[in-house]
Amino acid sequence: MVSSVTFSRPTNYNNIKKEDAAAELVGSVFSKVFKDMYNSEIFKSDLLPKSNTEKWFKEMLIDQYSISIAKNNMKPLINEILKAYQKP
Repeated sequence: MVSSVTFSRPTNYNNIKKEDAAAELVGSVFSKVFKDMYNSEIFKSDLLPKSNTEKWFKEMLIDQYSISIAKNNMKPLINEILKAYQKP
């Protein structure tokens, strides 16, 4: 037997969108840092050559990890960004 699915509506949809946008902003900053670290000379090795597809996939993965980290672990920074953009 399949149970029914219920969806709860967010109380303030506008705030959730702003929070997601702030998380993506923070995630994009950390993504840049992680990509620079990954592409540095420290992580380069000729032992196993990397294809262009692997490089592309790794960059996408770093982007997604950065957004996830921002949403889950950077709440104080996101809240500060939201405070900065609130109307006086």
